[in-house]
Amino acid sequence: MAPLGWLLCGMPPLYTFLEVHSIFSVWSGLGLEYGLCFGFLMYAITSFDDGKKSFSKQLQLIQSLRLNTLDILFLSLCAGIGEEILFRVALQQWIPPLLASFIFVAIHGYIIPTDWSTTKFGLLVFLFISVLGFAISSAQGLWFCIFAHAGYDFVLFHFWSKYQGST
Repeated sequence: MAPLGWLLCGMPPLYTFLEVHSIFSVWSGLGLEYGLCFGFLMYAITSFDDGKKSFSKQLQLIQSLRLNTLDILFLSLCAGIGEEILFRVALQQWIPPLLASFIFVAIHGYIIPTDWSTTKFGLLVFLFISVLGFAISSAQGLWFCIFAHAGYDFVLFHFWSKYQGST
């Protein structure tokens, strides 16, 4: 997804496009902290029967992959980098942050008009992603978004891959 985002932005110099100068900024650390906190919140919420039912497809998929910690870290970084570049940097040039966030959450299967039990969790994910939509154009920047997304995914991938109950 990152190369597609780069193409959609007109192939600017990579150093500028990736905001390399701000990878190790305070905002990157705060983004990671935000993502980890929201990931733990979502894990706690989805640990109840209603959440397990709503996320049963995701639970089954993640468990079937038999991920170790390095796999989880790699997938989390790939999702954070690829999806944030595509959605925040590229698509938000043409559509507002809330619309980009809604599309993001809907594509991931968390907004289902006929299934309120899943959609209510999708609205929480929408809240998380909307913050990233606005952070990209403020002082927080791209790496805040990438680290937040990766941290969120890491927590969920880690705990969902270890889940032993029936889904």
